[in-house]
Amino acid sequence: MIPTTYEPGYAKARALNSRLADNYIRHTHIGDPLADDAVEALAPLGQQEAHRLIAAGMEQHDEVLSTAPFALQEFFRQISVPPPWVDLPSLVPGMRAYHQNSDLFIAVHVTSVLVSGFSTLISKSFFRTGRLTDYGVRRLQQNNRHLLEICLPGGLERRGDAWKLSVRIRLVHAQLRWLLRQPGEWDERRDGTPISAAHMAFASSAFSSLLVEQVRRVGARINQEEAESFVQIWRYVGWLFGVPETILFRDFDEGLELCRIGFLCEPEPSEEAVLMANALINSAPLITGAVEPEKRRAMAKFVYRVSRALVGDELADQLRFPPQRTTGLLFLLKWRHRSAAFLNRLLPGGSARRRSTNFVTLLQRSFFEEAGIPYRLPDVLDADRAKRW
Repeated sequence: MIPTTYEPGYAKARALNSRLADNYIRHTHIGDPLADDAVEALAPLGQQEAHRLIAAGMEQHDEVLSTAPFALQEFFRQISVPPPWVDLPSLVPGMRAYHQNSDLFIAVHVTSVLVSGFSTLISKSFFRTGRLTDYGVRRLQQNNRHLLEICLPGGLERRGDAWKLSVRIRLVHAQLRWLLRQPGEWDERRDGTPISAAHMAFASSAFSSLLVEQVRRVGARINQEEAESFVQIWRYVGWLFGVPETILFRDFDEGLELCRIGFLCEPEPSEEAVLMANALINSAPLITGAVEPEKRRAMAKFVYRVSRALVGDELADQLRFPPQRTTGLLFLLKWRHRSAAFLNRLLPGGSARRRSTNFVTLLQRSFFEEAGIPYRLPDVLDADRAKRW
């Protein structure tokens, strides 16, 4: 059965790639059975106890985890060993490409990839929490932190922070799905499963293949080995997110095709998508320190312009971005980036200083808690009523 909201887009997508369109729609009915069972088993225990048991699983405190519900124990057992196709040393070229171009990766992640992602029906699930509109800066900083950690050597090993952050995101999504499935909250016949496997597959492919493609458009020199390596980073992260291998991309080209067909399957941007995308753009200047109203407005105007150039006029108009001319903008951005890179190569130590500056900027624009990674789950949907998580 096709969720009714998807029917118009599905017909268009099927005309181009019937196999992938069928598979995408099939996965709009799938959540994440392993994580969904775990959070359902934790629900009667309360937030504090759930936090304690999740932390035990994350930190491999097996004695404590042995007292947890079987579903949570099984969750950690199944995800603690990576699938056989994961080759951690082969991810180094992708990590290197990210850090050599991290300024562009951050900018394009916000102005293109997140905007495209929030234009899908997943925006409806996230809008319901209020966390982007009311807590937009913190969410962007959390996204930056995750990007940073997955591109650090050792981050995706079992004890690495990238592994823990990825699994935390998966459990938060499962908890939100459980809350959205409470009576009266969500119409699955119309919209499919909230935060579905299809949406998580789309997001993982957008954060990898689409991100590399767009970063290249603004000047990054990323060769094929680096591109495929970066995509493999996100293939593993997608698996940690709970994306089933029945829809998980295998390489750069499969990721791009999943983005293309998945985007066609999605309905046109809803009111929630419009509000989420615009809140995202207007939050972006704040993580750079632009808090004065005039400076913030000027930066938001520029971010809107870059976003329009990257996602195209059609989607920008659907999201009600302000009309702006973008002719020549991407060429200018590419020229600036490559000119700066050329000058850095000429100056003694210039490239090293630039990488160091980029890394410090990444840290400044990322979210860290003094007490470490929080493993709390949301107890209610609305952020204003929820306990801190």
